[in-house]
Amino acid sequence: MNNCCESMVKYFMLLVNLIFALAGSFLIGAGTFIQVNAIEYLDFLSDNYLNTPIFIVVLGIVIFIVAFFGCCGAWQESSCMIYTYAVFISLLLLCECGAAIAAFMLKGDLKEVIERKFKEGLKNYNQTGHEGVTNTWNTIQHDLACCGVTEPQDWLNSSYGKLPNSCCKTSGSDSCQLPDAYQVGCLALAKDKFVSNIAVVGGVALVVAFLQFVGVIFSFCLAGRIRIEQQGRI
Repeated sequence: MNNCCESMVKYFMLLVNLIFALAGSFLIGAGTFIQVNAIEYLDFLSDNYLNTPIFIVVLGIVIFIVAFFGCCGAWQESSCMIYTYAVFISLLLLCECGAAIAAFMLKGDLKEVIERKFKEGLKNYNQTGHEGVTNTWNTIQHDLACCGVTEPQDWLNSSYGKLPNSCCKTSGSDSCQLPDAYQVGCLALAKDKFVSNIAVVGGVALVVAFLQFVGVIFSFCLAGRIRIEQQGRI
């Protein structure tokens, strides 16, 4: 390719796809981290959210593979590979738009879902068959330094009738008393943890989608020029 602008398009595609590959790797790591370390938090949400970490990992793998394919096509100046990459990235962009719409629709229900699940979890704490709920409550209260749904007294008014040890500021306490418990409820902190980051995630998703859209345009241009040059050599 002798044209300077076409060479710039080629290297721009390499740069963009390198960013995509890094973004895919980040999503794989983030999804794996959530699945391993934060899956307990999702026990309080509906089934619509439980597969979120798996979806993030799968999305990261697909983005990484497509980005690698695009880098190879641009580097080898293969019009067939670049056209294939453009089709894949277009389909991926459509899927991401659908996922963004679904996430926006679920956002409105997220606060209500969290509050309902917290109250249900309060009733099922330490009950047979609800060990997952018990572990989740203990994890959330310990990690967020909180107690109860809105206040520690929620436990005293519940079927459990006392404060769990995870409410206590001092770890290892055999019996947690109200003066020693965290005085902040978990509901507000959990809402902030889940809901406040949605705007940040949405902003990052918009940037990635824009780069993908630009990548599609440049890939079609680059593939077209390569194809014309190849036909001219025949």
